[in-house]
Amino acid sequence: MTNNHFKLAELEDRTEALEEIRQLEQKLTDQMGSTISLIAYESEDDNK
Repeated sequence: MTNNHFKLAELEDRTEALEEIRQLEQKLTDQMGSTISLIAYESEDDNK
């Protein structure tokens, strides 16, 4: 059985990932004509 609980992803030290998210936010904002913000979640079930 899967657990569908998620938490905010910890991305502070992932500068490349953050930059990609920012670029995608800007691209979507330009396409949509309104501000788009993306939120990253990770499964609480992931073992690290």
